Order: sequence, then structure tokens, then C-alpha cells
Amino acid sequence: MVVSWLDRPDKTEEAKSTFEEIPDCVYASKSLGSSGQSEFMACDCGEHWSAKLNKNMACGESSDCINRVTSVECVNGKSGCGDNCRNQRFQNHQYAPIQVFDTDNKGYGVRAKESLKKGTFIYEYIGEVIGEEDFRKRMVEYDQANMKHFYFMMLTSTAFIDATRKGALSRFCNHSCNPNAYVDKWVVGRKLRMGIFAKRDIEKGEEITFDYNVDRYGAQSQPCYCGEANCIGFMGGKTQTDAALLLPDGIAEALGVTSKQERQWLRENKHLRKEQQWDDDTVNRHFIEQVEVKPLENDFEVSKVMSALMKTTEEPLARKLIQRIYITEDSDLQMAVMRFHGYKTFSSILKQFADDQNLVHMVLSILLKWPRVTKNKISSSQIEDVVSKFADTTSDADIQTTAKELLTEWSKLQMAYRIPKSKAGSSVSFFDRNTRSPSEDVAENSSAREASDPPANANEPEVALPENWAVAIDPNSDKRYYYNRITKETRWDPPEAAPAVPLGPKRLQKKEEHGRREREQRPKERERGREMRDEERRLQQERELRQNQLQQREQEIRAMIEKAQEEAQRKQEEEEQRKREKREKLKAKLGHHKSDSSLSTKVDKSSKPKKSSSDKSISKSKKPDQKPSSVKSKPSSSKTPVQKWCLLLAKYVPNMIRKFEGEIGYDNIKGCSRDLVHILAEKEMKKNESGEIPNELDDKRLKKIKVFAREYMDHFLQKYRKKHANKRSSNGDADTAEPATKRVRTE
Repeated sequence: MVVSWLDRPDKTEEAKSTFEEIPDCVYASKSLGSSGQSEFMACDCGEHWSAKLNKNMACGESSDCINRVTSVECVNGKSGCGDNCRNQRFQNHQYAPIQVFDTDNKGYGVRAKESLKKGTFIYEYIGEVIGEEDFRKRMVEYDQANMKHFYFMMLTSTAFIDATRKGALSRFCNHSCNPNAYVDKWVVGRKLRMGIFAKRDIEKGEEITFDYNVDRYGAQSQPCYCGEANCIGFMGGKTQTDAALLLPDGIAEALGVTSKQERQWLRENKHLRKEQQWDDDTVNRHFIEQVEVKPLENDFEVSKVMSALMKTTEEPLARKLIQRIYITEDSDLQMAVMRFHGYKTFSSILKQFADDQNLVHMVLSILLKWPRVTKNKISSSQIEDVVSKFADTTSDADIQTTAKELLTEWSKLQMAYRIPKSKAGSSVSFFDRNTRSPSEDVAENSSAREASDPPANANEPEVALPENWAVAIDPNSDKRYYYNRITKETRWDPPEAAPAVPLGPKRLQKKEEHGRREREQRPKERERGREMRDEERRLQQERELRQNQLQQREQEIRAMIEKAQEEAQRKQEEEEQRKREKREKLKAKLGHHKSDSSLSTKVDKSSKPKKSSSDKSISKSKKPDQKPSSVKSKPSSSKTPVQKWCLLLAKYVPNMIRKFEGEIGYDNIKGCSRDLVHILAEKEMKKNESGEIPNELDDKRLKKIKVFAREYMDHFLQKYRKKHANKRSSNGDADTAEPATKRVRTE
């Protein structure tokens, strides 16, 4: 039920007296709040000037502007959409009409002065942008001063907005567990900025609220007075770990997660949250890891994933988002990913998460799938330098091979021809694709432009054009456009030639020269067309070949994992059969004079499986005085290299996957440990040509093993959960899984 607060008096001016109002965020240092993008994001929209409104209507709400759908604002002079387009709401302070009023028990609040539609930009969250050290000091300072209200918002993992002393009216928006607005981060120039947007239609007089648990912080938890049915009773405190929704709206949408799934997971794992969550996490890591990603299905999902990737600073989130793109086979959707600032975004991701080799390999594999025609976007994103570092410095053979293959392919590309932009004040500035929006300097520079001569190579059009017209390529959208040297008019469609009129000997001479050059150019154009078609066919064949190789490689990996799982299942069934046979033999031998419970105890003791060689090596290291067994009595030199690797890996692998014992039981953990040890031992034998086996594994190798073990267990758990879903719902896994042990973080 919507509550209207129109009957309360307007307290806006009174509220402004409690803080210093500032128009934009104030940064403690230039590096704070950086978007991480080295280049400006340019959309591929064309300028759309409305003479009636005297405005540039490009990049509007109903447009398909790639900047707008990925939460990026256009910047004047950096896009082909012209100056002052519709996608500059943060820069132009285009806020919704709001008022401050006095609530019952929450202090000041904000209400809508008019009805607002879903998606409306309400207000930017403005304040002082400070680093983490200053943030923690101010939290303690405000807490000691007994401040009841807190105004911190996390902009990035190392930057926070403090609107306590300096800010805007948005600081008065209250918390709700069922809000009508949400917070979203936008890339504006080289900075990240935070805005409040309407989550649904908001009626006039309705209070505007959002969920503080997403990115807002306070020193102490405080009671929540929102009065909603799903109210969790408190707000603020540590982070959003215990919030009703685990992920912000934009991230959840990008992962394909619904609030229903989040709430269900929260209920089922309520008793485990404290153990699972790390102290320095800003997202629920374990919830994200169990999310099953799906391929992208349409352009809308592409835009949400790319928008989330541009702003994420959390490795688990980035990995899941990249996985969605990695498993998408649709070539049109891969093209859409590339179009939505793919090269620039991936360049930033590779720099930010360079230590995650699995993520790096997925990104490089995605880049190999993309079609390559020109080098323009690759060059402007500076991704070539990033990939070169991986090719030169990485120790991972797969990453190095893929990086070198990419660099080889990119080296064959050429920059598309375009008329270069002249510097400000240059005499040839009219060759740029200037905006048609009215500006003060057009009239001032018109005479100087008309008096200057164009460069020689600029008046060689690829098609026949009327006099004084030329063609160039727009640097932002790679589209061809036409411009008039005299009138300075620009257009996307070719101009129609005017009827020929005798203009005197000089004009006729120029026209004949123009026709001669055109005739000479035609054979070259036809040859260029043939070369481009041949090159496109060659690239298509290479793409198909690489696609087949990738599919074959994925099938081999899946087959290997399935084989290992089937082997583990077979061994488990054989063990159970052996126990049953022993039980029958023992019953026949002892007769019926003993109770079934006593018999079962003896059988369990007699059928207890012997320790594996890895377990013996661990127990021997713990008890040096114990007499060695017959297996261990052999000198180490008599063991094969594979056995030595198995003994070494057995010290680490069981601990890496022990945290899954509570779900799949001891026997399955033991089987998975054994299979992992053998698989890893064979891989190490292939890699280690020298044959030397270390006494201990270094951190670098342990990290690789940990990633491999995690992937193996992910595939095993998927099959295990699917197979035992019905059994768990009826029996609660009581017959197959051993009691869960406390989970510990082994990293």
C-alpha cells in the first residue's frame, strides 16, 4: 500500500541548513573514484538535431545508445552523437523534483514532488570522496560524537562518499527493506558516480527510499523503522551480508539471479553464513560461487553483463560474468559484446585481475572468437599492450599460446582510412565531422575556413560526388559520412548530383581532372573489393577452425571428468558389495546367537578400509617414532616418479576439498582426493621434463592446483546434486552423507 506524505509541510530549506550543499563530489585525491577506463567510451549514435526544440535529441531514453544501456554517460567532443546529447544527466544535474519533509521516527525524509516513471534518474549521491583510511577514522569519529544518522556510501572498494558535512538533498533518502528506488553506479568521463533511480513507478507525495545494505555504511547497526512485511529489523553495521537481498539489482540481473533464489538460499544457509563469509568481503562469496551461470540469450542481457563488468571490483563477480560470455556460442551475441565496449572493458579486466589465470584464459579465448576486420577498436582500447605482457611474462602455457595467437592475428590488421581530426584553430578544421548544434565559434571561424585549401588526399572520393562534396569515416562509429567543403554541411547519405551547368573553362578543367582521377580509381576499387572478400573468407575459415578446436578441447575435458567420476562411483559400489559379502560370511560363521547390532559392529570394524598410501605418508609424518609398514619399508628410490608425485600431492589435495565433506560425505571426499591426486600427478609428469620432484610445493603451483581442484569439484557437485536431489528431499541425505563438519578456510 502506497503512503502519501503530501500533508506534511515542506522542510527543504530547513534541512539545507544542517549541512553544506555542494553541486558535485569533492575528491580528496585525483585517483579516488576512478572508473578504471583509460579511454573515453564513445557511442555509435549519430547526431539528431531537432530544429523545433533547438536541441540535440541523440542518445535519448528510447534510443539504442550503447553508452546509455551500459550505464555510461556521453562526453562532449568524445562521441559521434554531437554535443549536449540526452545522455548527460549527471553532468547537467537533471534531477527529479523532490522535497524534504519530517517523518514520524526517521528524521528527515525525501518525497516525490511529481509522479515519477520507472527508471527515472532522481538524484546523484554527492559528498566528499575519501579513501579507506579516512573512512574508518570518520566512522569512529562520528560514532564517538553520538551521531544518529550516517551518510557513507561505498563507491569502489577503496573509495567512499561521505555526505555527513557536505552533500546534497539525496543524503536524506531513508532506508527501506522494500524500496521504490535503487542505487546504480555510472561511468562519467574517467570517474564513477553514484545515482538514485526509480525502481518502479513512484506516485506524487510518496517517500523515496532505497536499500542501505547495498552500499551504505554506518559504525553500528541501527533499528529499521520502514514497517515493510519483509523488514529484517536493522540496517547499517558491517555490510550487506545479512540483507534481504544479497546482490545489488544490476549485478543480480547480470548474473540472471532473482530475488526469490536469493531469499531461498538465505533461508537454507542461515546457520552457515557466519562461517562462510570472510571479514573483508563486500559480497556473499559463497552464494555467488554456487550460482549456475547460463549463456547470454539476447542483447538486453549483453548490456547488463557489460555494464556490471565495467564497474565490478570483486573477483568472484567478474569471473561469473566472464563465464556467461565464455559459454555463449551465438556469434551475433559475441558481436554485441564487442560492440558494447568489449575491447576497452576486457583491457581493464585483464589489468585488474591479472593473477586469476582461469579468468585471463577465458577472456583471451573470448577475444579469439571475435571477428577482426580493422585494428581501430583494438588500438584505441590499448588491449594489445596488455596481451603482450601475458605473452612475454606468464608461466601458463595455454595463456601464453593464446596470447601469442591473438597478437599474430591482430598484427595482420590495418587501421581503417579516415580523415584525421585537425587541432583546434587549424585552418583545415572543416574536414572534421562537426556538430550541427549551434555554437558560438561557428560564425567566428567561417571566413577562415572558407579561405583555406583542403589537403590533396582529402578530395579523392571513393564514389562520384557533386562538386565540393567529399567522403570520410567517422572515427567513433567507423561509418562513412559526407561533408560539403563550402557550406560545412554533413550527412550520412550520399548527396545527389546537381544538373550540370556550364561554368566556364576553369570549372570545366577541374571537372575533367576529377573524372580522369575517378576512372583511374575504379580498377583499384574493384581490386580492393576482391581482396576484402578473399580476406573475409579466410578469416571465416580460421574462425570455424578455431571454434571446432575449442569445442573438441571442451569435450575432451568433460569426458576426462566424467570418466574420473564414473571410476569413483564404480569403486564405491565395489566397496559396498565387498562389505555386504563380508557381512553375509560373518553371519553364516557366527550363527544366530548374537544380536544384529553386535554383528553390525564387528562387520564395520572388519570391513574398515585400509589407509591409502597418501594417508600413511601423512600419519608417518605426524608420528616419526612409529614403525614403518611393509609398504613404506621399501626405499624411496624404488618408487616410480608417479608414486612420488602422488605422495607429495596427497599432503595438499585432501585439505583443499575437505570443506565439501559436509555435503557429499567422507567416502566421496576420499574418492575425489584419490582421483585428483592421480590426475595431477600425471599432469606434473608431463610438464616436468627434468624429472626432479620437489620436497614441498611452492605457492604458485599450489594456486594452480587449487583452481583445478575447484573446477573438478564444481563438475562433481553438479552431477552429485542432480542425482541425489530426490533422495535428499525425502531422506535429508541421512543415509548417504556423514555428519557435516565445521567448514574452514584452507587458503
